[in-house]
Amino acid sequence: MSCTNPALYIHIPFCISKCQYCDFFSIGGSKDVSQTYVDALCCEIKERAKACGGQSWKSVYIGGGTPSLLSSLQIKQILDAVKNAAVLSEQCEVTIEANPDDITKEFLLGLESAGINRISVGIQSFSDKALSFCKRRANVQKNKEALSLINKFWKHRFSVDLICGLPFETEQSFVEGLSSVISYNPDHISMYSLTFEDETPFGKLLNQKKLDYDFEFSDSLWLKGREFLEQHGYLQYEVSNFCKPGNESSHNLCYWNHKSYLGCGSGATGTLYAADGSALRYTNTTDIKEYVKSAVSTCQTENIDVKTSIVEYFMMGLRKISGVNEEDFNKCFGISAGFPSYVKTLSESWQKKGLCQMSEHGFTLGKSGILYLNRFILEFLELSDQE
Repeated sequence: MSCTNPALYIHIPFCISKCQYCDFFSIGGSKDVSQTYVDALCCEIKERAKACGGQSWKSVYIGGGTPSLLSSLQIKQILDAVKNAAVLSEQCEVTIEANPDDITKEFLLGLESAGINRISVGIQSFSDKALSFCKRRANVQKNKEALSLINKFWKHRFSVDLICGLPFETEQSFVEGLSSVISYNPDHISMYSLTFEDETPFGKLLNQKKLDYDFEFSDSLWLKGREFLEQHGYLQYEVSNFCKPGNESSHNLCYWNHKSYLGCGSGATGTLYAADGSALRYTNTTDIKEYVKSAVSTCQTENIDVKTSIVEYFMMGLRKISGVNEEDFNKCFGISAGFPSYVKTLSESWQKKGLCQMSEHGFTLGKSGILYLNRFILEFLELSDQE
């Protein structure tokens, strides 16, 4: 399948230490990123862009892991490879994730020189107890120092990641943390609820009943956080994402809007959509040595049929406060596919509960219904199985 204007995700799966809640593919114990990995990554970027006919990048996102372990020269090498493979579209968002304790004046100036125009910094909390328990490298003081450096030396956009309801977080520490964050004036804030995946240290502690966790308190804290952010000019545009007007993450919107994207790097996934909405999805090997030998040939591929793709369209699209609509659906699947009747039936049912807002050509769960997104998806999946 081809795509002339995909988004690009670049995975850097190396960390000095792994956080206790993290279920992303990464390898702890790394103080830097090997040059052989970067070289293989640059080769893959070139090959992927050529194979899909990519002429320009819709957006670029360097995530991990810990991309801020890359040297300035390595970041420049990667961005040069990106630009040589396809041109950056006008107003292209180029983001890199960074840990607070990796941020220095020199690092920030190096990012700008390489062509990065957006930073996503993982603050997570302003409670030293919570950060320590999660085995975060940075403490509160380091978090503040990083944000101060960004304010002083960074001229472009930046986003802050927060996790709501970490162990040892109190209502007071959480609200004070939010207040501290907005004092540095980020244009975008991601506020995630803490999730427990079985294979993570936190998940194992919870399953073994060695961690006492109050889910209701965590939920109430998130609602309080949403209210606080909205009161201070940050609009919720997706389940966990808030921004000042016009500062949505264009890269993440590619996922939520069912658009094609390439994934490069060990463990990265890419999805290319055809005109009828079907897709080819691939996932690169998580064996670093195998990846370095031959990145493209060591991936697993999966064909996504139209029915499955339609399910994914609604699962991702309904994460947005703007919801979904027939015009966009038709662009993804063609007019002949037809907006599923069972979706209309379900949305009408939820509208009667006050948890869905319908328009002439689409619907959204809105701020109230989106709190029950998982329940809506379960009902949606049951109906789609009957089709």
